[in-house]
Amino acid sequence: MSRITKRQLLFVVPSLAGMLIFLLPVRWNGQLTIGIGIVTEWIRQLMGEYGLHIIVAILVTTSLLTLLTTAGVIFRKGTDSLAGRLFSVPPVWLLLRLAGTVFGLAYFLQIGPELLRSEDVGGAVFVGIAVNVLSVYVAACLLLPLLTDFGFMEFTGTLARPVFRRTFRLPGRAAVDSMASVVGASSIGLLITIGQYERGLYTAREASVIATNFSIVSLPFSLVVARVAGIEAMFVPWYGVVVFACLVAAIVTPRMPPLSRKTESHFREPEPPADATDGRQRSTLRDAWQNALARSAGAPGMPEYLRICLGNLAFFVVSVIPAAMALATIAVLITFHTPVFYWLGSPFIGLLELAGLPSAAAAAPGLFSGFLDQFMPAIAASAIDSSVTSFVLAGLSVCQLIYMSEAGVIILRSSLPLTLIELVVVFLLRTILVLPILVIGAHVFAA
Repeated sequence: MSRITKRQLLFVVPSLAGMLIFLLPVRWNGQLTIGIGIVTEWIRQLMGEYGLHIIVAILVTTSLLTLLTTAGVIFRKGTDSLAGRLFSVPPVWLLLRLAGTVFGLAYFLQIGPELLRSEDVGGAVFVGIAVNVLSVYVAACLLLPLLTDFGFMEFTGTLARPVFRRTFRLPGRAAVDSMASVVGASSIGLLITIGQYERGLYTAREASVIATNFSIVSLPFSLVVARVAGIEAMFVPWYGVVVFACLVAAIVTPRMPPLSRKTESHFREPEPPADATDGRQRSTLRDAWQNALARSAGAPGMPEYLRICLGNLAFFVVSVIPAAMALATIAVLITFHTPVFYWLGSPFIGLLELAGLPSAAAAAPGLFSGFLDQFMPAIAASAIDSSVTSFVLAGLSVCQLIYMSEAGVIILRSSLPLTLIELVVVFLLRTILVLPILVIGAHVFAA
């Protein structure tokens, strides 16, 4: 077998497998899903009734090892080892890990305040969210290199480069991040973006823009949002409006601070760009093919593949799940058991009434609750007897993108150069940009 043929196989076989798993819709048990969704469901069923036990074990172990590392008993702080990076964290992340553990134990052992023990709070977070999130992480971390490390990014990136450069000022490979988010989950798109940034393939500006504008809420979740909000019957026009609003936000927000102020620096010395041409005039398709083969020539062997997968999985299990569950619990408590978001939304009631949204007072808290958890606006919409208002709130659930119960924690715990304040600003900018589009769409399709 010639060397060229081996390179072709190393590109074609893993890339086709990655496409089948992450990008190709399939019908399974009467429902439209994708391969990664089937794998995720299989993992969730495999965990079965022990899913909660596994989550609690992760929480307790992570908190214990983080405390011991902070005290200097194990794993030297500041080291470059995987354990040192996982368990040596700033005080705020230590507190979030401890809070997530306390909340999880309260529900698991049925101790402490009644709210934490209830199915509406503890059950929703640690069974409804945590177990599903863990299933997604396990499946995605083990299979994502099929898309990212064997040439598929280079092939797709070369084809999409002209459009993405002109429209979004981004490399074409960002199209894969977006596709993986749409058909899989936003966390999958973030996983790809972080990995590409750490390999030196995105600049700080490019990675920041992609993470905050192209880690789009998945199509399956969008359908769930529409169902919860009571607008499933108008899903197609609603989703069309949502996509248009997200495109507008993706064009505008990168040209405004803080994203426009991000530098073109790299996290590490960039790898030789496989998606750059050698100066010869070739068709775009031929360039894409050659770039993919160049990447596949350096594809990881099985030991390296497993090392990459397990390292990614360890990072997300330890760094994301405890803090994300703490924030998800706080989000549920604040949104549905305090008047905080009503106070924040009250100044905008008049604006919503001026926009012709019925039940403006009930809708106002949903404007900003999505920052804590993406599902909050949709849940608020479910209690409103107006398809127009529900159309808008459901759209915010999908369009705002930045929510601290998962995506925000992933971004802040990663190497991406984004701060909490910057995430707040981008969240507000996106809300301001997409809200008028959603309102117009609601009056056209839901009135």
